[in-house]
Amino acid sequence: MKKSLLILAVFFLALTSARAQTTKGTLFVGTTLGTTAYNFGTSTYTYSDADIKSQDQKNYSLSLSPQMGVFLTDHLIFGGSLDLSYAHNTSNVSNTTDNLLINDATTNTTTFSVGPFIRYYFFDSKPTKTLLYFQAEAGAGAGGGSSTGSTLNTTNTSTSTTGNTSGEFIFRAGGSLGLTHFIQKNIGLDIGIGYSYDYENYSTSTTTQTTTATGVSTSVPGSYKAKVPQSGISLTAGFHFFIPEKKQK
Repeated sequence: MKKSLLILAVFFLALTSARAQTTKGTLFVGTTLGTTAYNFGTSTYTYSDADIKSQDQKNYSLSLSPQMGVFLTDHLIFGGSLDLSYAHNTSNVSNTTDNLLINDATTNTTTFSVGPFIRYYFFDSKPTKTLLYFQAEAGAGAGGGSSTGSTLNTTNTSTSTTGNTSGEFIFRAGGSLGLTHFIQKNIGLDIGIGYSYDYENYSTSTTTQTTTATGVSTSVPGSYKAKVPQSGISLTAGFHFFIPEKKQK
C-alpha cells in the first residue's frame, strides 16, 4: 500500500512540475484528435436546365489534421498540416419555380487539403505547464462524395435523386484561440475555439426518379455545378509532441 502511494505521489509530482519545451528549434509534431464544426451559409446552384436555386444549409463535419512545424522563436511556430475531413450536410431548398411541399437533401463528402499554419504561444519569461496560444491556418485540396434527395409537391408527385460529386476544389482558412496543457515536458494536450471559412466548387451528376400520383415512373439524368461558401464556429482538441533540437557537440 505504501509503495503504491509513493508511486502515485511521484507521478503526481511529475505532472505538476511539467514545463513546456518551447525553445527555438524545437520540433512540433502531432494532430488534432478531431474537429467538430457547425457551419452555415447561402449557396447558389446553376442547373443544366438553366434553373437557379438558392438554399440555406447547415453542415456538420469531423476532421483529422496531422501537423508538423518548428519553433522559429521561443513563442512562434511555423509549419504545415494535412487535413482529412468528412462532412455531413442536410439542407432545405427554396425554389420559387416549384410548388414544393417537402424537399430533403443529404450530402456526404470526404476531402483532403494541405497548407501552412502559424501558432503563437503567450507567456512572459518562462513557459508554464498551461499556455494560451493563437493559431492561424489555410489550405487547399480536393475531394468527392455522394448525395441523396427527395421531394413531394402539391400534385402528389414525388421524386428521389442520387448523385456523385467530381472535380471538387476546396479552400479553407481560419483562426483559433486555445490552451495547451503539458502532461509531460514534451507532450501537450490542446483544446481551442475558433472561426473558420470554407469554400467549395464542384460538379455533380444526378439521376432523378419521378413518380406521379397515378403511379407513372420516369428516370432522368442531370447535372449541376455548385459554389458553396460557408463560415462558422469550430471546436478543436488534439495533442502534440515537442521534440528539442539536438545540440551540436
